[in-house]
Order: sequence, then C-alpha cells, then structure tokens
Amino acid sequence: MHCSIYLRGLLLTCICLYGITNHLHSQVFENDAGQREKLFIYKVKQIDEFFERFNNDTGSFIRRLYKQRGIKFKIDRPTLIRSLFNYVTQSWPNGAIDSFVKKALIVQMPSSGDYYGEDWFAEAICRFEYNSSTIDVPVILRTNTDRNKRSKWIITGVKQTIFKSSAPLSITMRTSVPGKFISPVSHCNDFIELVNVFEDKQNLSAYFDQSFFQKNNATGFYNAILKNQIKFLHVKEIRYHFLQVNNYIFTVQHFERNSLNAGWLINNLTTASAADKQHFRKELLGAQ
Repeated sequence: MHCSIYLRGLLLTCICLYGITNHLHSQVFENDAGQREKLFIYKVKQIDEFFERFNNDTGSFIRRLYKQRGIKFKIDRPTLIRSLFNYVTQSWPNGAIDSFVKKALIVQMPSSGDYYGEDWFAEAICRFEYNSSTIDVPVILRTNTDRNKRSKWIITGVKQTIFKSSAPLSITMRTSVPGKFISPVSHCNDFIELVNVFEDKQNLSAYFDQSFFQKNNATGFYNAILKNQIKFLHVKEIRYHFLQVNNYIFTVQHFERNSLNAGWLINNLTTASAADKQHFRKELLGAQ
C-alpha cells in the first residue's frame, strides 16, 4: 500500500513533532489503510528496533520504510531518542528528557547481532503452575559472549521467589553443554524458548550463569524447577533495564495501543551514581 503525497508529508511532520514536543497526547485513528500504515511505521515493534532508533542506525527499519516510499529521512538522533519515551501514560519532569539525551548521545545501544555488552538485562515475568495455582516469578537474563564472539542469553538472577534456598543443589553443575544454550535472538520472540529450557532437566544448569548460584534465591528456585514442583507456563511480560548511559538507569516496556507512541518505549528513568547502579544490580538479580 502506498501513501498519498499528503500522507507522506504528514508522516514526516508527525514524527518530527512527536519527537520534540514535551508532551504527546494519545492519538487514535480511524481504521483505514493509510492510518493503519502510519501506526505501523511509528510503532517500535521489536526491542532491536528500539536499539536502531536510539543509535540512529543508517540501516534501520524505519529508514527502509521511508526509502521505499520515497521520503527523505531528515530526523536527527536527539529527536529519535526523545520519541522513544512513553508519553501517553507517563509524565516526565521538565528538562529530564533533554538532560538524558545529552548523556545518551555518546552511548550506543546493543545493535543487531552485537550483544556483547553486559550493562543491560531482560526481566521476564514468568508464569508458573504451583500447587494447582499460578505464580509469577521475575527471571533475569543477560547476554554472554565467549572468546569466539559467540553470544547467548543466560539466566543470571531471580527475584522475589517463594521457595526456600536452604537445600543444597540436587545435581553437579554443568555450566557448558554443546548445543544447549538460549539463542542470542530469543528476545525477538519474547523468550518463548524458556519452555524448552525449563523442561531440559538433564542440562538445566547449562542455561544459568555461574554467578546465579551464589545469589539468595538461587537454589530454592532451581530445585523447584528440577524436581517439577513448579511448571513453566509462559512469559507474561518483559522489561529491559539499561545501565549504559552515564548517571542514568532506564527501563523499557512494551505498550500495545493504537497510537503513534506505541511499542517498546522508555517507561522509567532515574538518575544513578555508580554506587546506585551497583545496588540496582544486586536488587534486580536477587543478590540481597
């Protein structure tokens, strides 16, 4: 489907205004083809697309869409970063976003196929069946890269588990098993791969970070999976936490709505010293 000349101009105008305004009201559109396409273009559909826009990647999905429609891409990186905030259900203090953008411009988010940084975490809110009811357990994953630059996701922490950690681990640890790993692109399908991970009892430890087992909630959660005391059902929700930007921690969540301001967006932004970031890591990973 092709946009009319009017719509093409409107698309460019919308994103420029959308990125630089201090407040963006939710915009709901009628259900016609052009309006649906406009929503599709601006929605941040994947966390990788969030990275592309944050970095102003020259090969980004939104740039390719502009090129296909013959629209010149004139949006600068500060505008793109501002457009990645949730404006519909979140309010931001005056100047907070501008201050963040100044720091963010010297940082590159993990790019497609390059997940070597360790200053970001995925928090997967996992739903389990337990004693004929359901419970939600936040499982924390991070990326890991070996000496050959091969990346994978590993489970590195668990928060607020109800399981006691006093019992010793039930098996000898096997931290690396050929062919047993969580794919480096597993986040693209919302970690659906965890279904197989938690069923693979024989190789279960291979999917976990070695440091996981030194954390407070580790053995209780691990043994509950190993002994079939809990059964993984699905991932309910995912949040991504980023610590790369100097003096800041920010969290990205997904917002499904009929708005230009939709998809994976920054929903929490806090100023943080190096000590604050260390405390945040410990709390996130269940290490305290």
